[in-house]
This record gives sequence, structure tokens and C-alpha cells, in this order.
Amino acid sequence: MTSRAFQATRIACAVAALGVSLSAHAQYRQARSVCVDASAVNTMAMVEDRDGTRNADLGCIRALSDNRAAVLLPSALEEIDRVPTDESLRRHAWGFLDGNGKLAVNPQFEAVGDFHHGLAAVRWKGKWGYIDAKGKMAVPPRYSSASDFVEAGLAVVTLDGQYQVIDRSGKAVGDALDASVQSVHLGEGKPAQAAITYREEYRSNTGERRYATDDIRILSSYGSDLFIAADARGRYGLLDSDWNWRVKPQYLDISRRSKDTLALAMGEDEVALIDTAGNVIGQGKDYRRIIKVGEAFWSAQLPRGGYALLDAAGQPLGTLTDAEAQSTVLHGDTLVYTTGDTLKAYVPGRAEPVTLGTGMTAAENEGNYVLFRDPAGRVAGLLTPKGTWLHGDTAPPWLAQVSRLALRQGKLWLSGDDGELFNALDAEGRAILQPEALAAAQGSQLRDMPLDVPGGPLGLLGQGYCQCGDSSAGLLLADGSVATDKTWTAVLPLDGAEDEYAPKDEAGDTPAADQLRYAAQTEDGMQLLDARGKPMDLPLQQHIGAFRHGYALIYAKGEARLIDRAGKTYALPDYFEAEVVAPGLVRYLKTAAEGDPWGLYDFIAGKEVSAPAFQFIGVFQKGQAVAALGADKVGVIDQQGKWVVPPSHHGATRVNDKLWLVSQAGWKGEDYQRPQAVINTSGRALTTFQSGIDVSRTDDGAYLAYSQKQRWMIAPDASDALDVQDASYTPMGNWMSIRRADRYGYLDGAGRWQIAPGPVAGTPFQGKPARALLSDDEGARIIDEHGKTVATLPAGEWSWPTGSPWLVRRDQQQGQHITHYADLTGKTRMTLAGFGSGFSEGRAVMTLPNGTERAVNDKAVADGPVFEHLGLRRDGLALARVGGLLGYADGQGKLAIAPVYQYATPFSGQRAVVSTRDMSMILDQQGAMVARVGMECGIRTLYGAYNQRLWPLSMPQRCQR
Repeated sequence: MTSRAFQATRIACAVAALGVSLSAHAQYRQARSVCVDASAVNTMAMVEDRDGTRNADLGCIRALSDNRAAVLLPSALEEIDRVPTDESLRRHAWGFLDGNGKLAVNPQFEAVGDFHHGLAAVRWKGKWGYIDAKGKMAVPPRYSSASDFVEAGLAVVTLDGQYQVIDRSGKAVGDALDASVQSVHLGEGKPAQAAITYREEYRSNTGERRYATDDIRILSSYGSDLFIAADARGRYGLLDSDWNWRVKPQYLDISRRSKDTLALAMGEDEVALIDTAGNVIGQGKDYRRIIKVGEAFWSAQLPRGGYALLDAAGQPLGTLTDAEAQSTVLHGDTLVYTTGDTLKAYVPGRAEPVTLGTGMTAAENEGNYVLFRDPAGRVAGLLTPKGTWLHGDTAPPWLAQVSRLALRQGKLWLSGDDGELFNALDAEGRAILQPEALAAAQGSQLRDMPLDVPGGPLGLLGQGYCQCGDSSAGLLLADGSVATDKTWTAVLPLDGAEDEYAPKDEAGDTPAADQLRYAAQTEDGMQLLDARGKPMDLPLQQHIGAFRHGYALIYAKGEARLIDRAGKTYALPDYFEAEVVAPGLVRYLKTAAEGDPWGLYDFIAGKEVSAPAFQFIGVFQKGQAVAALGADKVGVIDQQGKWVVPPSHHGATRVNDKLWLVSQAGWKGEDYQRPQAVINTSGRALTTFQSGIDVSRTDDGAYLAYSQKQRWMIAPDASDALDVQDASYTPMGNWMSIRRADRYGYLDGAGRWQIAPGPVAGTPFQGKPARALLSDDEGARIIDEHGKTVATLPAGEWSWPTGSPWLVRRDQQQGQHITHYADLTGKTRMTLAGFGSGFSEGRAVMTLPNGTERAVNDKAVADGPVFEHLGLRRDGLALARVGGLLGYADGQGKLAIAPVYQYATPFSGQRAVVSTRDMSMILDQQGAMVARVGMECGIRTLYGAYNQRLWPLSMPQRCQR
């Protein structure tokens, strides 16, 4: 391991070799204004990337670009004695050095970009323009912002708040960019890579268009026609659908949890609540803080101590002292607290607290029924969800013996240690079970109902486990009575049972309590029971099935029939299998032969609707069902067996009553990439077939279909669809919020689209002839400068590193990284068993399993030593990190320049910029210093190769003294 002392020694030696005295270096190390803050900057990021932020402090000399490096020095426009010597860098300005470390442009600008293709962006008197390599103003400063020029001779500027693409003369070119554009980024290559992002747009139902600005930002909808929004100051309020302030922007924040009916508004001096009508609750009460307490209460901190307890609507219920608030405990939705020695509770729906008494604690909670016990563990009382307090004389005598609580059908069932059932209580605290029902339940198995229907039975009774008593099966009814018979061995619910093809009834609702049906199992067969457990007028059956779509299958004496809820029977032909799939309709198989087709039979009319022809028929919903004639022959049929959506698809999924999502037949690729389309019930395709299409519903009832490529707004009646390209639409009252996806394309030298923009970004064009890599749903391919595909690449994740002659594709085989290198035709040129970089100057870099790196040649053979980090070769040298510091390795992997720097750039034009903590230098390929910049006498100072001071020309007089 390299010690800090050893590293310091190496740095000192290297500095001495460059001709800088150790005493001077010590002075630089003591300076407070450093060139590289190692604690704040990641070395790897510094090595590999140039920070996109203008004037980023990556060293006292910025990276060389176009043989120019930006540098911050005492301003040439200031008298040197006016420059503060306190290391604050005040009265310093930006200029440029050339590759030999000489000042090519004197320090005079407020901020600068880097030189690209002969021009650099500079800020002068608050406005941006461009200078040439000699410092002459090529484009006058008049812009609010300015990007670097790219190879195509274009740059992006902002003028009067809008983006423009300009040429090298400053002339606006190409199509005008309207207010919807949020940003434009140009890349290198010819044509120029271009990426556009868009502002959020708001479009009214009258066609008016507005854009998100710094003045108003709409954050979310609230209620039916309000919006949480912020103004230019960042203050929050509520806008109505006409964009007028319903609640003035005066709050630091307005937020709402998804389940809450109120929004929390935080002001500078107080906190309030706002309902969905825009009414401010608690304004003027000087609440210091409001928090949600469970789902039923709010707690508001009062200015002079204590808390106001509010109900779910924000209305005051009472006040709690600090001590009372500190003692509160939430049990479900019941808030229990102590006042003095007395326990009290707030129950949702009650304006006043319930006084419980002393010497007790809450022991159990089941569905907001809270059981309290005394210090000895004895039951002290029970508080119900409606606030009834059962204790002492108001409690049933058996309450003291309760040890087990269970919640069934919204009722609390209470039992003792031995399992003896005492009774069940409703929310008002009333005992429900009548004596005969309670007696029947003792020793019986008590099972939950599959459906919780108001007014429906409370539970199912089954014979006890030991079957040694007089217990029998039955129903515990809602009124507390029991329906039972000694001949019943079991009672089965015929509604709500789960199975693989059990949808809800056609109406989509659970049956009403009086429509529920049950079957009693006896030794002689099954008896149909009504909602109160009374036998219906139907002979005993060998089997009674569950009700589906209002009908159930029965079987007796070798004959299968159907019954409705009234017990009326319907005959069926002698089919091997029949299943109810719609009201009055069954799907059937005539025989048990494998592959026997399905047909449809109307058992009410007593006729065959569709002859057996289907390999599959699904359950009907709203009169339609998925059906198939075989593989890749899937469609949708109506209840007459007629095709609504032709059987020409691989599959179909119901979206709603009017829409189906179908998948394409004959697909040869991966199934997850299988193209899909949206089709309406008239069989009309509303979208094209594309991979990854999904459908979502908007608040106004419209449906949005979208893929990576396109988006469609489907009308609420599903009659038509509007292609909205790649934008997402969100209804907001009378307005629609539109968020357009980023667009990527290529511009020619005149700023026009040479390759039309699309949703997927390609690589910059490079090489001769110019080529780019584009990867989308159609796969990876090489395109020419007109967007035409010239080569299709094999499947995989492809990249084309800038400057690399070969494409790169990475995958994994048996857990090991494999890197494939291919030429522009897709032909493999090299395969590397490991994770490899791009290719440059005959070398790539491979990352080893332990994270270290090593060079490989064009035969995939490892070449040279192992480094902590190894960059690609540039001008014959590659960045190398050893012991946490950076140097350079030559073509044989040997260290040509010692690793003593905290920051370093790749070589460019036979020069590189390196930095220690306190000094930045330009080096030649032999590692000799060409120039250096560091802090001297509290100002940035430039020295040449022979330690001669180049700037400032003279030092402040106080430094000379």
C-alpha cells in the first residue's frame, strides 16, 4: 500500500524535476485557494469526462481544446494594485493560453467556454458572444447564453428568452424554435447531432396554448377543477381552471398525500389546511405545525403551547396540553390519551372525547374495537368504533372472561380461553347472536363468508372437529338467528367462490343479500338454500355448482342442468362438459376427445348458437369474449359466435368495454417484443402494431395508447384515435397538460433537419464516409448522412465510442463479461473475454475482475502492466492511475510520466493539462512543464517553462514589499 508520505515524496520529486523549488511548492500547499479539491471531486470523473458546466473548476488551467486552454488570471482591464491579494480571485478574468503556455488571449472576460472549431463563447458585460483564436470578437456579445460551436458550424444561443441556432457569422439559421422548446443540444459530426427537450404545454379546450414558465408552474391537479401551482418566487397557491388564483401564492409548500382529502399548506408564520373547493381551514389560528394522525384526525400545534385536535375535515374537536399530546396512542382510528390519571379517547364521528376511567391500558385492537385491561390483566372495558364504552354495569357479564377477539363481517366475535364463543358485537356495542344461534355455534367450526355483503350472513357453521356432539352445519344470519338442520353435514356458499374462470356477474356487482344462495350437503344429496338458509323448491342434487352470471350447474340422475337464483331449471344437451360464460350461455365440449372444439349453446332458448369450432372460448364481458381457432388465430367473438375482431392475432386482452389490445401473429422474435395494437369493438385498428404498446385511462374518460415511438389519444367512445406522436396528455379541468418527449435528429450546415427527429438518439457521425449508429425497436444499424441504413447489426446492445474505428457490443456468457468489436459492416474483428473499452491507437482497455485495468492489443492479448485505472491512448500516451494519483503510460505500458497528479487530461496536440492540489501545469509528451498556474501572494500567477513570470506582468506593490 502506498503511504501518504511516499506520495508526498513522489510529488515533491516531480515538482523539483520541473524546476519549481520545494519552498515555492510549500507556499502553494499552504494557500487557501486550491486548483483541485480532492475531497470534492471524483478522480475518475475528472479523468474521463469534461464537466458540462461552464467554468467548472477542474484545475487552475482548463483542458486544452483547439490548442487553447481557458485560464483565470488577474484581469488585464484592472490596475494590478487594485487586484485583492486575499486569494478571493476578485478582479480576475478569463483568458486563454496556447499549447505552449503563452497567453493567446489576455484575461478580460467574465466567463468563457472552450474553443471548438476556431471559436469560443465568451461573456462580456453580461452578454455572450464568440471570439476567434486571436481574441477578436467574431460574433458580437448579445445573447443570454451560448453553447460551443460544433463541427457543422452551428451553435445554440438564447435571445429574448428563445433558443436560436446560429452559424459562424451569428446569423440565425434553420427552422425557428418556438416557446415550447426548453433546451437544444448540438453534438459533433456532420450532419450535427441534435437533441431537443420541450416545455410542458397547457392547451385549453378552445385551442389556447400556454407554456410552463418561471411565473407559473402547475404541479398537480387538486379536486375537480383546481391546481396546485407555484409562482416565480416559488410561493405555492391554488389555481382554478381559468388560471386565476383561487388561493393566492403565499405558502412555502402545498402538498397532499394520495389518500388525504385535505392539502397541507405551509406558510412562513402558520400552517393551514385547504379542501378541494379551495377553502383554507385554520387560517389566522397561527397553527405552527399540522400532521395527520392516522386516517381520521389532524393535530395542529398551537402558538402558545398545546395542540388542537381536528377531525378528518379539519374541524376542531378539542385541545390537548403538551402532556396530553405526548401521551396519545393511536389504536386503529381511535386516539387514546391521558389527562391527569384519567384515560380518554377520541373516536371518529364523535365531537366529544369518551371518558374511560383510571387504572387501565389499551391491550388489543381489532377493527377499531379496543379492549382495555387493568394492571392485573383483567378486562376493564371495550370501546366500539361508534364510541360506545362497555364497562362495569354497561358491559355484558361475560365480557370479563373474554380472551380472544376476531373480526368477521365487520362484527367483533368474542371468545374465552377454551374457545367458548360468548357473542358478537356490532359497532354500537349491541350483542347480535340470539341464544339459539349462540348455542348452535358452540363446538362448531365457524368459517368466514367469501363475500362481505351488507345484510348477508355473518358466518358458516360446520360440524366440530371431533364430530362428537350435536353440532351441525348452518348459517349465522345477519339478525343473529341461525339456519340449521340436523341432516346438514356442510353448508357451501354458491357466490364468491374463487376459481380460474370466475369473473363477477355481468353487472359487475356483488349480488344483493337476498339474492345469495347456498347448498346444504346431506347424506342423500345437496339441497339448494335461499338467502336465509331455507330450502328451495328443488329436489336433492348430486352436485350444485357455484353461480356464474346468475346461473349454476346442477347434476342429478345422470343429467346435467342449469338453475337460476329462483331455482328454475334449464335443460342441457348431453355434453361432456359445459360452463356458463354469459347470462343464458354456456361453452361446451361434446366429447372428452383431445382437441375436441368448443361450441356455444343458449340454454334459455334451448338452441345451439355456434357449432363446435373453437379451440378456446373465454368468459364473456359486455357481450364479447376472446376466442381462438388455433395458434396465431385469436380474435374476439360476440354471444352469437360472430367475429368482432378477426381471428388473425396471437392473443387478445380486454382493455374496457370498447377496446382490445391484440398481439401480432407470426412474430419470430422474443415474445416480450411482440408487436401489439389497439382495436375497438367494431374491429377497427386504432393504432399501428408496435412493440411495447400499453394503454392507460385519463381522468376525462379518454384512453391513451403509447409505445416508445408514438402516442395516441383514443376518444372516450373508442371510435377514433389521434396520433399525438410522443407526447403524454393529462386532463386538467378545461385544460390539457402536454408533455412532449425528447426528440433526436441531425441538422445540416444550414440548421435544417437532414435526418428527421425521432424518439431515439443515435451516435454522432464520424469517419469517412460519415456514419452513425442508431438502435431502436427495429434493432441496431449503421446509417449514412441521409438516414439510410447501410448495415444491419446482430442483436445486442451496441455502442460506438467517439474516435474508435470499431463498434462495441457487450454481453454476458455464463456470468462472464464478453466484449465484441466489429467493423461498420457488423463483421466481428475481435472478441475479448472481459469488459472492454473502445478502441484507440491500436489498443483497448480491459477491466479485470478485481476492478484494475490493463491494455489489450488488436489480437485481444493483454499488453503491459496492470493499473488502478488506464485510459485510452491519445498521442501515444494513456492516462494511468497508481496509488490514487495520475500519470501517463506509453505504448508498451511503461510509465512515461510519473503518477503524481490529482487531475489530468488526455493528451491533445502533444500537450496535456495536469494538476496537483495547488498548481496546474501544461506538459509536453516528455513530461516537461510548458507552463504553470498557481497562487502567489494571494493572486493567480502564470509562469513559463523556465519559471519566468508571464502574467501578471508586474506584481502588486504590497507583494514586492
